[in-house]
Amino acid sequence: MKGPLKPYLDLTKPRITWLILMSTGIGYFFGLPDGWAGIDFLVLLHTLIGTGLLASGTAALNQWYERDADAKMNRTKARPLPLGLMPSANAFWFGVALSIAGFVDLAWGVNWLTAMLGFLTLVSYLFLYTPLKRVTPHSTTIGAIPGAMPPLIGFAAAAGTLTAAAWVLFAILFLWQFPHFYAIAWMYREDYARAGIRMLPVVEPDGESTARRIFWLTVLLIPVSLLPVALSMAGKIYLAAAVLLGVWFLRAGFRVRKDRNGKAARSVLLASVAYLPLLYIAMLGGCVKSGARELPDYYGVPEFQLTTQDSAGFNSLSMKGKVWVADFVFTTCTTFCPRMTALFERIQAADANVALVSFTVDPDTDTPELLNAYARNNRADPARWTFLTGPRDTLKSVRQETFKLGEMETPLMHSNRMVLVDRDMRIRGFYDSTDADAFERIMADVRMLQAR
Repeated sequence: MKGPLKPYLDLTKPRITWLILMSTGIGYFFGLPDGWAGIDFLVLLHTLIGTGLLASGTAALNQWYERDADAKMNRTKARPLPLGLMPSANAFWFGVALSIAGFVDLAWGVNWLTAMLGFLTLVSYLFLYTPLKRVTPHSTTIGAIPGAMPPLIGFAAAAGTLTAAAWVLFAILFLWQFPHFYAIAWMYREDYARAGIRMLPVVEPDGESTARRIFWLTVLLIPVSLLPVALSMAGKIYLAAAVLLGVWFLRAGFRVRKDRNGKAARSVLLASVAYLPLLYIAMLGGCVKSGARELPDYYGVPEFQLTTQDSAGFNSLSMKGKVWVADFVFTTCTTFCPRMTALFERIQAADANVALVSFTVDPDTDTPELLNAYARNNRADPARWTFLTGPRDTLKSVRQETFKLGEMETPLMHSNRMVLVDRDMRIRGFYDSTDADAFERIMADVRMLQAR
């Protein structure tokens, strides 16, 4: 692209953004309960667009913040701001606009967990990693955290939660960044020193510590890259590919340990650029998922005690042996909650064996008496549909720790997710009440569990 828009495109660092989106896409796929058959292309599109906008906004704001340092380094002095291709204020507001648009798209088009993970990525990158680069070489470790967030964003978009599989993808990308960025830091150590950026090769110019870390972190990456096999995310094809790629990457890391020169560091950089896409390809190619319907098994529901709409005590263990669906409502809500309650009415009418549990989010307002009235107004069968209230702290713990749905303090900012629990008190599915096929998906999964 040429012309007046090119400097703005350059601010977004498109070569880095595509890698971010690739990692986001991998996370999305492994968050799907059903593999390729479960892809919601509209959600995936919003996930990629929202993440791309947030990543681009973060890149633009980073260049705005570091414009003086960039002007001192040969590798960055041709960026738009050091060249004076636009006023710095334009870059700032461009970055702000992209970031807001990305957050809104993720919140509106995907879910709040995904949006908050994107926001956390931006904040930690701009307000922790970026300023720490002038203070300590440990900034690389801090920066690897937001750098490894894309798989979590993608996974949360598909699953509505984070499981061990998501954190394995995070760990792989987290470790991969160290040899990649240490190689860059070694190659451009003189540039970084001129700009006052305290990368490890600047602080310890003999390169021994840099080479040692590159080597040992590529060693550590090998067993971590095999964890998808241990979690049944991928099979033997991936196992073989991960070992071969890991050894190949390690060989480049060993060369830096032996010969601390620019050529060896460049070999590590090139190997790292090839390693990650190839590992992702192997992960998808060796994935054990298929279009066959198999419900995920997230985690167990711990015991908790609350109060029903009839002012009776309720112990979660009473639900053991039942297939049940849970949601979280405000009786005063006029947006998401009526939709979820109407969906629960449909489920109640469609299947006489599934149990329903609605937790209030506002115990100060939603007393047992008010919940009882709400239940009657919505034709809830008291034998099958329970409304729960109790201490605010207990309800908050149930939302955040038991069902991992995050905070939802107001009717306009709470989860519209519903949760499926099996007879063994294991969470087997998350559903968005705004999805057009939410009812069909829940009923299909309920019947699968009942048939077992």
